[in-house]
Amino acid sequence: MPLVTYGDLDGAAVPFPLSGSSAYKLDAGKTAHAAVRSLSASGDSDARSVGYVVVTANPEHHGKKFTAASLSEPGGLRVWSPVTTLWQPTRAQADEALAESDGAGVLKV
Repeated sequence: MPLVTYGDLDGAAVPFPLSGSSAYKLDAGKTAHAAVRSLSASGDSDARSVGYVVVTANPEHHGKKFTAASLSEPGGLRVWSPVTTLWQPTRAQADEALAESDGAGVLKV
């Protein structure tokens, strides 16, 4: 599952569905997709703002850093109760998995 962290906030996005970690085999030259929701569908008045998000496939790696500006949020990414899907073979399947978590406000990375 992807590990998604927000700026200097403690913790990471919670995987959906909640399950134990599992390997996702990816052949050379292929891609995998995950979808992330950074705001809950309700009660986001206490959301915090961060300047970047980091996505990695393995906690032992540094991952890829996406700035808020590069994600079309120059004022910062608002974060409250973030959720991420497991790796999926297509973007559509990642979006579908996130929709099942009740999420609006999809941030695709």
